[in-house]
Amino acid sequence: MFKKIASNTLSQVGSKAGTAIISIFLISILTNYLTIELYGLYSKVYNYIGIFVFLADLGLYAIAIREISANKKDSEKIVGNVMSLRLILGIFVLFFAVGIAYFLPGYNSDLALVSIFIASIFTIFQLLNSSILALMQANMRIEFSLFSTVFGKLINVLFVVFIMYVCYNQSYILEGNSTDKIYFKPFVFIMIAGVIGVIVNTVLNFWYARRIVNIRFHFDLEYIKYIFKISLPYGIALFLSVVYFKVDVILLSLIKGPIDGDASIALYSLPMKIVEVIMVVGGFYLNSILPSLTKFFEENKQKQLDNLIAISFKILFGSAMLVFTLGILFRDYLIEIIANKDYLDPSYLYNSSDAFLVVFAVVLFYFISLVFIYTLVASKNQSKLLYINIIVTLFNIVGNIILIPKYSFMGAGIVTLLSQILLMILGYFYTRKLITFSLPSLFIMKNILFGAIIYFVGFYILAHFSLGLYLDVIIYGTGLFILYSGFLYCEFRAEKKIEV
Repeated sequence: MFKKIASNTLSQVGSKAGTAIISIFLISILTNYLTIELYGLYSKVYNYIGIFVFLADLGLYAIAIREISANKKDSEKIVGNVMSLRLILGIFVLFFAVGIAYFLPGYNSDLALVSIFIASIFTIFQLLNSSILALMQANMRIEFSLFSTVFGKLINVLFVVFIMYVCYNQSYILEGNSTDKIYFKPFVFIMIAGVIGVIVNTVLNFWYARRIVNIRFHFDLEYIKYIFKISLPYGIALFLSVVYFKVDVILLSLIKGPIDGDASIALYSLPMKIVEVIMVVGGFYLNSILPSLTKFFEENKQKQLDNLIAISFKILFGSAMLVFTLGILFRDYLIEIIANKDYLDPSYLYNSSDAFLVVFAVVLFYFISLVFIYTLVASKNQSKLLYINIIVTLFNIVGNIILIPKYSFMGAGIVTLLSQILLMILGYFYTRKLITFSLPSLFIMKNILFGAIIYFVGFYILAHFSLGLYLDVIIYGTGLFILYSGFLYCEFRAEKKIEV
């Protein structure tokens, strides 16, 4: 079982590694092509539509995996009805998102509204693609997504590069103003490039998934009602979790105004975009073990369940500590390599380097909380997530309203971090009622201690023996990564093999 999980996870990690490299390259060319304000608008649009994506998703990805895993013979019916439900929800979201934006200051400019409409079309294809991926995931045949995802993302980047260097050079961006708006066309075409990429990805996955079952839209009203009903609590909880993770950008725009708000969003979004790429890896791992978690709960295999959750916690905590330690150590290097020194400009109250300190800490607690969230989903206790996320969302919104006016995006980052910690605590509290899981205190303390040692050793080396921007990252970064990975390997090697 663990071989299948490992193979499945590695395929997804490989896919994410490929798309991560491409995504970071995309961030790099966008931040160097667009002004800070326009990159802020680009980030703001995708952040805004990201909230509505999860409203339309309703947690159906995880629920579909669970349902297909438990009823393999009904796979065609399940995925077909999920696709139909998502298409309906996606079209609704398209009009709803544009309609709401029309009344929001900072979101109701012509360029913003057109961009939101295009991003909504992106969302519809993303939802359909996710339905197909759920089928592949439940059958542990996700390997093809390594190719399809990377290829789709590559098409996206190639179109963006074509727009920037062949159709519209940077003068269209830098010389444009609020009167002539010559930057309008290149910005819109950049948004369209994203849609083309996700369409290619969806078509490729559709072609491959037809080897498992016949993929087509189904409309069984009774089943759609059933799947909608069971996914609704988890979907609302997931939506609320995204609200507290993304509402800060909306509040930044509303509170700081369109101009200052977009600049603040750009400085805050750069580290957030990079960190979001990393955060998806944790979700991939949990999606890979979700079929096994579901099976163990249904068959009441308590020992295997406890073991799987315990090892998963250690894998995610160890990985998060590695990311956190090296992330805060090399944060300024990442900003200069990926973007440019404008994002480190000390004339701003806070810059992207300050934001990185907070968002890398968010990753740490996010990875831990994932273990508890997926345990609740696998045990069919997703309704508990609704209560948890209502509390966390209210805390987040109130905290942002209080801190953003005074501390700008740093206030937003701090509130996001505190919200993630609160989510982790509440998730642990509810999970403890289902399983006999105890936090591995010794493992946690060892990681914190070793992480601190790695950080201070690295800080000393960079301060006294710097070789330059790229060599520091390549030589010292790789060396410290290998050292920390070796520590984790020794820790996991000491664990007994778990047969499940």
